[in-house]
Amino acid sequence: MSPRSEEYFSQARERLTVSQEAFEAGHFTVAISIAYYAMLNAARAALSEDEENARTHRGTWMLFRERYVLTDAFDDDLFTLAQHAQTAREEGDYEAAKHSEQLARHYVEGAGRFVAETERMLNG
Repeated sequence: MSPRSEEYFSQARERLTVSQEAFEAGHFTVAISIAYYAMLNAARAALSEDEENARTHRGTWMLFRERYVLTDAFDDDLFTLAQHAQTAREEGDYEAAKHSEQLARHYVEGAGRFVAETERMLNG
């Protein structure tokens, strides 16, 4: 893996750990936000390996979808989970929404699967 991709994966793993810690501490909305960023950084790591880069979240997800999801290299359900996590993060960050433990668990666990699947895809 390239040094830049490894930097993104390092950030993804760190955010995944912090999202789990926030969840355990009962900070469910914060946990979702951080879990989303774990997935975003994993996606950026994958794109970096293909010398792709996007300046925005939307651009990152569009490139990721085109390069990996539509080619069946990456699971569509995990991609959809990341999209829904982005919406939940925005609700929490911008609209002061309070999220449930159940929803936070869904996204924190999903982020773990997303990061692991992205790494497997690149190392596979």
